[in-house]
Amino acid sequence: MKIARIPLAAVVSCILLVACTRGGKTEVPDPASGSGSKKAESRVSIEKRANEGDREAQFDLGALYHDGNGVTKDLTLARKWFEKAAALGEPRAQFNVGVMYYVGEGVTQNFSKALALFQQASDQGNERAQFNLGVMYYRGEGVTQDLLKAHGLFTKAAMQNFSEAQFNLGVMEAKGEGVEPSIGKAYAWFTAARESGNPRAEEVIVSIEKELEKDQLKIVKQLAKDLLEEIEKSVAAISSSAAKL
Repeated sequence: MKIARIPLAAVVSCILLVACTRGGKTEVPDPASGSGSKKAESRVSIEKRANEGDREAQFDLGALYHDGNGVTKDLTLARKWFEKAAALGEPRAQFNVGVMYYVGEGVTQNFSKALALFQQASDQGNERAQFNLGVMYYRGEGVTQDLLKAHGLFTKAAMQNFSEAQFNLGVMEAKGEGVEPSIGKAYAWFTAARESGNPRAEEVIVSIEKELEKDQLKIVKQLAKDLLEEIEKSVAAISSSAAKL
């Protein structure tokens, strides 16, 4: 049974896409990755490895200076070390420098540089970069606006269970931005966003449910269940692939 078109203006008129992951939301060293600064390694030891060309140490050192963690906060040094790691292909560093250029944090704001750096990290599967790149294509920042491209980038991040991307896909599906409007897909993505911790999703879900008939609600709930299973499989496959590296 197909879901009949329903008037969504009241539901989605006040819903806006979540903005880019911004300054203060930089990637930080992951203790599970073996990065040093969260394993009680001294700054001197990290800096020694960084100067020897270790990209993880360069990333860690950039994070220390960016956040002022045990050192005086210094955005110039943070960018220096992030850029070194980024040049060696570290996606978290590429993302972080991209954020700095996107918001003009310690540098002159430059959307073109931010776009290029987010693209590099996105190509390596970094979900935050995919999300930010999607926002830039959605808004036409540093690039010609392309809603279909934005939708695709959000989807890549969303399938890694990135909540903000899932929410944005719900918005685009509900409004028909870059795609045909689909209340079923919108509901499914909002459900995924709620399950992964997005606080705005619950209110939207409740609003949509009020507009649906009982049989329609059954259909969209099944779509949401199927999507959650797809995301779970996607995340497991990515984790399995990463573990083999």
